[in-house]
Parts: sequence; C-alpha cells; structure tokens
Amino acid sequence: MKKYGLLLAAITMLMVQTSRAQISVNLALNSRPQPWLSEWGNPVNGMMIISYMQGPVLNNPSIKIKTTLLDESGSVIGSSNINAARVYTLRPGVNQFTIADALQLQNLKLYGARQVLLQRTGRLAAGQYQLMVEIMDVKGTTVEAKQTHPFFITSYQLPILLQPANGAELDAHIAQSVITFRWTNLVPNTQEHPTYRVQVFEILPGQEPMQAFRGNRPVLDEQAIQGSTQYIWRTDLPMIDSTANKRFIWTVQTLDVDGAPLPTTDGNLQGRTEPAIFTIVNQMGEKTVIIKNGDSIKN
Repeated sequence: MKKYGLLLAAITMLMVQTSRAQISVNLALNSRPQPWLSEWGNPVNGMMIISYMQGPVLNNPSIKIKTTLLDESGSVIGSSNINAARVYTLRPGVNQFTIADALQLQNLKLYGARQVLLQRTGRLAAGQYQLMVEIMDVKGTTVEAKQTHPFFITSYQLPILLQPANGAELDAHIAQSVITFRWTNLVPNTQEHPTYRVQVFEILPGQEPMQAFRGNRPVLDEQAIQGSTQYIWRTDLPMIDSTANKRFIWTVQTLDVDGAPLPTTDGNLQGRTEPAIFTIVNQMGEKTVIIKNGDSIKN
C-alpha cells in the first residue's frame, strides 16, 4: 500500500506539471548594444524570444514582462513597474520581440544620477551592466520564466587631429587652392562605419580661438566619405590676401549611423574632437604704387 501511495503521488505530480503550459525566454542581446537606449528596437541589438509549449488545456496565455537593470556587481539600478507593463498574448511556438520590448524604456525607472543622465542624454554611462527579464502572469504575481544577460556600454575615444596639427603654418599659395585634413579613427571601432564631419572656423581679429569656435559660423562644415579619415577642402577664400584669413580653428565631429554624435564622458562635446589651430603664412602684403602727380595708392 505504501509503495502504491508513493506511485500515485508521483503520477499526480507529473500530471499537474504536464497540464501547465511551458514558457521559456531567451535574450539574444548584443553584448555591446547601441548606447542610445531609444535605439534598442534596431535588429543590430538582438532580439528576445519567448517560447510557449501548449499544455492539454488549449488557451493562449497573457503575460507581462518585468525588467530589472543591474550594475556589474549585481546591485539593482533600475526596474520597470509591473502594474503599468503592457499585456502580451502568446501564440504556441516561438514569439519574437525586440530588445526594446525587453528593456521597456517607457516603463523603466533608474535610480539617482543614472536617471538624470538617461533623461539628459538618452543613454547609460559607459560600463558593465546586466539586463534581467522576468515573464510574469497577467496579475504580475507569478514568474513563468526569467533570464539575465550581461552587456557593456562602450566609452569611445574620439579621433585625434593629425593634419593640420595644432600650431601648423600653411603656405598661402597652397592653401589658396587646397587644404587637406587628416585624423585618426574612432576607438574602438563601431559595427557600422562612423561619419566624420569637418568643421573650420575663422578666428577674427581680436577673438580668442575658443571664442571663434563657439560663436562663429563655420567657413567649412562638410561630411567626409563614410569611414574615411581624410577630407580635401578646395578653398574659395582669399588666402593670399594678408588682410584676411590668417588664422583658423578646426575640429572633427564623429557621428553614428543615424547621424547622432557619438557619446563621450563629456556630453557637452557633442562628439567633437579637441580642436586645433593653424595659421596662413607667406601671404602677399599690400603694395604701394606711385603715380605721376606724386600721390600713392594701396594695391
């Protein structure tokens, strides 16, 4: 009788387990996703797969997703509000979602300075994180499945200006026709080639270089070929004239595939490299011409 009772209990437990639908979740998250959290719907960031194996009772369950963000040590830095979470109805088999659905940015609340940074820049600070997703019943009380996946928000080193170097002197007779700008690549490389935007500002008499950089309209504001680290400027300014175009300050702005500035530790830089100053030399000065009546004119 005792053996029969144990066998009956085991069969009963098995029937209970098999009568329930089986739900599992798989986070196929890019280990280095785009830093702009609003872009996590892009396929490059991966996808979330929720699999549903139907039990004997034929019904399509409704679920909610609970999201938790953790730092490298496993401490919680933000979570979603399960009561405000969207309700999804699963179909038998594989149900595909974007990583944005897993993140729930519109329903995610970070703590302290991280929330301020997210609101100001739309991204997380560079560093190691973990994304934990829990599939809950529609009441938000029972965890049907969960998975945690690590990811890294990259801190980029902006390009370094090579030519003209800071303090360079360019011959006016060459600069009158062409000036070549060169810089290093973004480090580390992104999955898509970045676009580099070359900006040149003229430093007017009486101006400090950074005053010109921040306040003047650029005399050159053009994008290089995507992925290229060189731009050739065919100038149309009077470089030979010693009364104009003596000093310039230039920089490169690094843009991602969507045309947004690459994030840096200082968000105010807007993806701009530290600028460099160059000077035009060997210009032609004014000439004095003597006419017959003894008067002189400047030429």
